[in-house]
Amino acid sequence: MVVEGTREEVRGRGGTGPLAPLTWPLRKSILGLIHLWQAGDRLADVIPPLLEADPGNQVVYSAPEGSRFASSGREFTRRLDGAVLPWEQARRHEFDLALAANLGRLDEVRAPALILPHGVGYAKLVPRNSGYGPSVQRPLSDAVADGLLRYGRVVPAAIGVPHERQLDQIAVHVPDALQVCHVVGDPSFDRMVESLPFRSTYRKALGVNDAQRLVLVSSTWGPHSLVGARYGLLNRLPAELAGGYVTAAVLHPGIWWVHSPRQIRAWLEPAVRAGLRLLAPDAAWQAALVAADVVIGDHGTVTYSAAALGRPVLLAAGGLAEVAPESQVAELYRRAPVFDADAPARPQIEAAIDAYDPEQGAAMAALLTSAPGRSAELLRSLMYSLMRCEEPAEPPRLHPLTAPTLVDVGGCGGAEARAS
Repeated sequence: MVVEGTREEVRGRGGTGPLAPLTWPLRKSILGLIHLWQAGDRLADVIPPLLEADPGNQVVYSAPEGSRFASSGREFTRRLDGAVLPWEQARRHEFDLALAANLGRLDEVRAPALILPHGVGYAKLVPRNSGYGPSVQRPLSDAVADGLLRYGRVVPAAIGVPHERQLDQIAVHVPDALQVCHVVGDPSFDRMVESLPFRSTYRKALGVNDAQRLVLVSSTWGPHSLVGARYGLLNRLPAELAGGYVTAAVLHPGIWWVHSPRQIRAWLEPAVRAGLRLLAPDAAWQAALVAADVVIGDHGTVTYSAAALGRPVLLAAGGLAEVAPESQVAELYRRAPVFDADAPARPQIEAAIDAYDPEQGAAMAALLTSAPGRSAELLRSLMYSLMRCEEPAEPPRLHPLTAPTLVDVGGCGGAEARAS
């Protein structure tokens, strides 16, 4: 639903507000900023269970312009079935709270803003653009000073980080922002851990039986990603691993929405016909990690989350040049085996499973969040504090993961494949 009204009485807003006409008695208005699909995916862990269910809250969404993946943000809001305002309209109104998982244009928002990382925290370096001037040190992605500090002021009212170690990163890269940082845990990871009892349900949704092992191939975006450097694996593995293994793939939203779902389906139709389970762009990728037996990936969030969840990981692309040297992803690259794309896959996968040490998964989880299982509690407390109102009496709970859905490229993929 796209809201067209521009002025109407909203409780607490002095007679003006973004929605018209109102019926429900409201206390607080909240703006969810969906700059890009992966930011919307992160806010979907938080807003529905911790804010939307409160009958005193009205959540409104908007997709700010400016991101290179802005089209994916617009598509995310289109599918929300929520109150969605055009960006130019949203920036004219005051809200009691704004939530974002990206830095763009936050200084234009008329609300105390809480920023969350849309990945596993401060792990990547921003890409270096081409140009004529000399290269300089690349800042941390999600911790760019120009996005956090504007016109002599820290832009967000609060920054939520999953781990205490990331306070040290902020202190080095954007020290003025340290005063608004709060350790809030990782809601995406907490949802995965809480959903471990549903592993068999997720495996069934992916068409995996008890006698099979699920190999999940994960790719972030860009030329150094698995798809950018090793796209042939998606076509090769389903046939090579047939019999005893099922191959599935989860692609970064930046791949889906830059190249287009139509084009991705066309490129991967042979692989799907050969047995690849291609997760739909809006599928619960976290559920696929719960279902997986081993993950072949790169420096993206999905791959590191797999390692933290205790899944054996093989690294097929990316590297330390793409990640912050002090980050948890850099530690994964120092520990995990490398996948040799020119060698047979099955022996490498079996060796990774056989040699896997559960202590490595525990170490990766300990680097991901320093508040395991507490993100719902910490986030809700922080958000209601920013809105200056009491929390609901019921204990906060995150939603369990839904079963992953698959892309249908025209009837292929068997009964398990469902349209995106």
